[in-house]
Amino acid sequence: MRLSTGIKLFNALIVLTVVAASAVTFLVAMNAIAVVSSLRVGEPSFNSSGSVVEISFPISVSNSGPFDVSDIRVSADLKDEDGGLIASASSQPFSVPAGARGAQRSVSIRIDLSEIPQERLSALFSQARNLTLSASAGAALVPFISVSAHLSGSIPWEPPVKDFELGEPVLLGYNSTHLVASMPVRFENPSDISVEGSVNFLLVDADTGSEIASGHLEVEAPPRSEFAGELQFSLRLPENTTALMLEGRTFRCNATLGFKIFGIQVHSVSTPVEMVWDPPVASPYLGSPSVTPYNSTHSVFILPFAFTNANKLITLNGSVKAGLVVGSSLVAECQPVPVHVPPGSGFVCDLEMLVPNWALSVPGTLVLSMDTQLGSTSLEVPVNG
Repeated sequence: MRLSTGIKLFNALIVLTVVAASAVTFLVAMNAIAVVSSLRVGEPSFNSSGSVVEISFPISVSNSGPFDVSDIRVSADLKDEDGGLIASASSQPFSVPAGARGAQRSVSIRIDLSEIPQERLSALFSQARNLTLSASAGAALVPFISVSAHLSGSIPWEPPVKDFELGEPVLLGYNSTHLVASMPVRFENPSDISVEGSVNFLLVDADTGSEIASGHLEVEAPPRSEFAGELQFSLRLPENTTALMLEGRTFRCNATLGFKIFGIQVHSVSTPVEMVWDPPVASPYLGSPSVTPYNSTHSVFILPFAFTNANKLITLNGSVKAGLVVGSSLVAECQPVPVHVPPGSGFVCDLEMLVPNWALSVPGTLVLSMDTQLGSTSLEVPVNG
């Protein structure tokens, strides 16, 4: 009888122990869940060194329970708007003692620009976006239990190359084979990343696709700054430059610009470009000639001539003269008149020559000749026809 009573008492103790252990396990579980659920992520900070960008996320956890919680690990994934993974990281394991409030730790995500696909990298450098941070925390109170919790949030991303602009080209100078031009380049860097690199420029003919110019511009834009510079290049002139003296022309091209920082192509843009060439001899004018008797055999032939230098770059220098051809013979010619016409100004002169009286009444050709640094050209006008 006593043996039966002892067995019953022993069984009751076992039940009480199991109940107590279950209660402790439950309290431990609730304690651990409370700790990982208290995970909070603060504002990120950015640091860049060369092609590597490090984003540090401060995290805080609290432990209001009666037990220490050990082996807490935090992992994080950073993704773009399309769900593409940019980078991930995890913290070293740490512990939070009982009663701790707002224990501070940090998780650093290291982004190597050379490892990001080109399309995703271009979007990061040129477009404002909302990145997604997904964080998870796991905790354990060995050997009893382990729990985990997850959270996600949106992080505004400011692009290092924002509002990239390529301005209108401006002609700066020329020589016998090339025009020298420049185009203004501008962008903003509202981010916390330093931009050091270059813009490479390629210009191709819009009709033929052949390369006609290239250029290079060094860029440096500290965080939260604006960059402005001039991209200079040389544009090959047509082989027949004389045509550029009398005729306007629009050079239609396609420009491709590649943006590199730390030797990595991070962004590119293509855009049409037009460069307008205005003729140095615009609106040439031949007035009505006048004839004044000189002697019994000759008369003075006076031909008014005028034009406007519509080109904004070139000061036209040279000379102009007139001659009268009858049949195949040059029967009269004036002395060359000097030409010096700055951009935007006009030229007016009277071309005078002694003409045999007989040549004034027979069919002939009046030849106007001009020699300048762009070449020689002539204009023929029939007379007495």
